[in-house]
Amino acid sequence: MGDLRTNRTYKLLKNALLELLSKQSFDTIKVIDICDLAMIHRTTFYSHFSDKYELLDYVIKDIENELLDGFDVTKYSSSREFYKALVMNLLEYLGANKLFFKNMLNNNYGAGIITVFHNSAIKYITDLIEKDNSSGKIFDIPTVVMSEFYSGAVTSTIMWWLKSNSKISEKVLCDYIISLIFDAQK
Repeated sequence: MGDLRTNRTYKLLKNALLELLSKQSFDTIKVIDICDLAMIHRTTFYSHFSDKYELLDYVIKDIENELLDGFDVTKYSSSREFYKALVMNLLEYLGANKLFFKNMLNNNYGAGIITVFHNSAIKYITDLIEKDNSSGKIFDIPTVVMSEFYSGAVTSTIMWWLKSNSKISEKVLCDYIISLIFDAQK
């Protein structure tokens, strides 16, 4: 994805999909709807993506890259500090776009898109746990169980926060989540 035209196409398709997701369910969105909104011909779409699911996967990875851009793992002295910064970064991003994400959730709750986000969280958390394992940290619980648990808990909590119009600030919610992860067993 190197040249300006390709970058522009990807950006237009991403923005079109996100706009449609804020108005309707992913299941009802058709490739032609995305193309029409992006003002891109369908053949152009299919020269980059095989279907809307591949575009969705790209959009999620691109948002993940935006969230992690400039995020230096090495500057944190503990897992708690790292996860707190990571969760805070996510909550600030979502908070800045709260109405959009709330609309997207309202239109897609129970749809396959939630599973895609959940699976993305599982993969990311699994990678982090395996990195801890490779640096000598030993866990009594299998990685797959920890990944499912943490991704489910964090994803559900954040979805509740977005959908409920909660007055809890990003910082306070972050503190709650980190406390639940690191302090709940005390």
